[in-house]
Amino acid sequence: MEKARSTVEQVLAAARRVHEALGHRLSDEAYEGALAEELAQGGLAVERGRPLVLRGDGCALDFGLVADLLVEGRVVVRLGSLAARDAGFERLLLGRLALPGARAAVFLDFSRKVLDVLALAPVEAA
Repeated sequence: MEKARSTVEQVLAAARRVHEALGHRLSDEAYEGALAEELAQGGLAVERGRPLVLRGDGCALDFGLVADLLVEGRVVVRLGSLAARDAGFERLLLGRLALPGARAAVFLDFSRKVLDVLALAPVEAA
């Protein structure tokens, strides 16, 4: 869990740098690309658009969910506006995420003048 915590700290630091450099008026796709590049330049392994599988009652469920970024194979990063988030969806994702190696999830809102961390939570191991 310590490695996940360190990775989360690196993600948050990189997100702050990206937000400071680009401001708050671009699309989520622009921030996703900039954050992926910032993390990769920092030596972290980053996957974009990784499909997520939810586990429930002993079966794998594919709802078409996608992690914007998967960092170091253990931290799922989602970007979006606080106003557009469905709290039920986020609880479901955090409670049922079953991505091999995933240990934490970070939700970022770049659309505000001050970067907003929507959620940061440990994810149960698959």
